[in-house]
Amino acid sequence: MIDYQKKISFSKLDQELTNIFKKIEKLKLPKGFLDFVNYCLSELFVNVKEHSKAKIISVKININKKNCLVEIEDDGIGLRESYLQKKIYPKDDFVAIEFALGGLSTKDFQERGFGLYSIRKLVSTLKGEMIIESGFSRVIIKENKLTSKKISKKIQGTKIIFNVPIKQIDLYRAVE
Repeated sequence: MIDYQKKISFSKLDQELTNIFKKIEKLKLPKGFLDFVNYCLSELFVNVKEHSKAKIISVKININKKNCLVEIEDDGIGLRESYLQKKIYPKDDFVAIEFALGGLSTKDFQERGFGLYSIRKLVSTLKGEMIIESGFSRVIIKENKLTSKKISKKIQGTKIIFNVPIKQIDLYRAVE
């Protein structure tokens, strides 16, 4: 199994993602689960590259016989600031997280941001849990229910965690 933990500089993200993929490909995972992990990691790394303005990204991946835990945290500008810089005005950090989960993109052309939206659907399909922290908000998604908590110490950047049981998944059917 895999127990991976590393702080990565922004400039080394692509190279490290390739290294992570190579480690995960060696595992014997149920049908579709490797695609799920690779898709989620790709989306999260792309989000960091395109939106965060981070310098350091902390990545923790633990895959054992029963569960897959992924934590990705950046030291960037956070979700709300990313929206504000594109003249999209969420009233607070919680609303910014809701925007991201709902697929509102900050890209310059009209395009949906399917990354976090799709990851949320996949994690729910696998009956797992997803946590997003940014600014002063923490959102926990479990059994497709969203719970919001205000946190006292501001999170610099964005932290995304998901924990799912390892089982077969039809990736394409799950995101329809």
